[in-house]
Amino acid sequence: MSAVQRLPMMAGTLSVGASLAAIAGVPSLRHRVAHLLSGRITGKMLWLLAAAFALLNVKNLPFVWHWRVFKGLIYQIFLQKHERTPKDLFAPMITSSFNTPYDCDYNLHKSNSTYFADLDVSRAHYMGSVIRTGLQRLNAGDEEGLPAEVCAAKGKYYVALGAIGCFFHREIAPLQRFEVYTRILSWDRKWMYLVSHVVKKGAIKPDSYILQPWKKGKGVGEKKKSDEEDLKKHVFATSIARYVVKKGRLTVNPEIILERSRLLPKRPAGVGLPPRTEDSVVPTPATDGTPATDGAVKGPEQIAAEVSSKLGNGEMINGEVDEDEDWTWDHMETERLRGLKMASHFDKLSGIHDEIRAGEVLGQYSDWF
Repeated sequence: MSAVQRLPMMAGTLSVGASLAAIAGVPSLRHRVAHLLSGRITGKMLWLLAAAFALLNVKNLPFVWHWRVFKGLIYQIFLQKHERTPKDLFAPMITSSFNTPYDCDYNLHKSNSTYFADLDVSRAHYMGSVIRTGLQRLNAGDEEGLPAEVCAAKGKYYVALGAIGCFFHREIAPLQRFEVYTRILSWDRKWMYLVSHVVKKGAIKPDSYILQPWKKGKGVGEKKKSDEEDLKKHVFATSIARYVVKKGRLTVNPEIILERSRLLPKRPAGVGLPPRTEDSVVPTPATDGTPATDGAVKGPEQIAAEVSSKLGNGEMINGEVDEDEDWTWDHMETERLRGLKMASHFDKLSGIHDEIRAGEVLGQYSDWF
C-alpha cells in the first residue's frame, strides 16, 4: 500500500494517541476526565493507555512500514550469511506479523487494504534473497554472454514491482498472529511472478530452514502427518505479484538475474544464455498478443495451450524431487512452466487497463467532507 493510502490510518492512530496524551498533559482536562470517571484514572494511567494504544498499532505509525521493508532488503542483501542454491529456487520464505486493532475494519477483522503492507514486507525479504548476488554482479560489469542490446543500454540494473492481486479466503481476527509464505511461482521473457500465502501462525511446520540451519525443523513423523494434511485450510489469503528487471529503461529477461544469482541448474548444451529464443520459451502473456519468430501473434489462450503441451504428463508438485536426485534444468523448467500456466491467467487481466471510460459519470465525491 502506498504512503498516501496509509495517511488516514496513520493520522487516526496518531490522533487517538495524541488525544490521550493531551488529556494526560493538560491539568484541566485531566481533572475533568478524572472527575467524570470518579477519580479512578490518573494522568499517569492515561499516559500508559496512550503508550499501550501506540504499541498495539505500531505497524501503522509513520515510517514503520519503511523500516520493515528496508530492514528486510538490507538484511537479505548485506547481512545474510548463507547462500541459496538452485535446488531451493522454489522454496518459500516466511515472515511473521499480527493484525493490529487499527488494521481491522467495521466487521472487526483484518481490512482488505492492510494485507498489501504485510505482503510488501514479505516480498522485500524474498526479493532481497533473489537479487543479492545477481544485481551486484551485473552492476559490477559481469555481462559476459548477455545480448548486445542489454550490454549497450545505459543505467543500472534494478527490479520493480509491476502488478499485484489478492484473493481473500478466511478472516483474520483482531490481534491474531499470521505468517506470510512467499516464493517464486514462475517467469517468462518479461515478468517474474511471486506467490504469497497468508496462513495461520504455526499451522504449517517446515521440514528445515535453508538459510537458518540452526533452527530445528519437524521430525519424520510430523512430516508424514503434514503431507496428508490439507494445507489450504490454514490459508487466510493468497496473493500473486509480478516483477520486472530493468537496466535503465530497457526491460531485461528475468532469467538473467536468476542466472547471475546462481539460482539456476546447469544449463544443457544447446540452450543459450538468457534471454532464450522464442522456440525454447513460452512468450510473455499479453492481451494484445506477443510477437513470435515467424511473425505470428500469440495471445494468452495460445500460450496456455503451448504450456500444457510442454508440460505433458510430467507435472511436478511444489517443485519437489527425490532427495537423492539432482535438481536439473528439466526439473526447473517443468516447475516454471507449471507455474506459468497459472500466472498467464493473472497476466491476462492486464487487459482491464483498456476498460476505463469517460463521458457520463454518476458523480464525484470527497472522502472527507
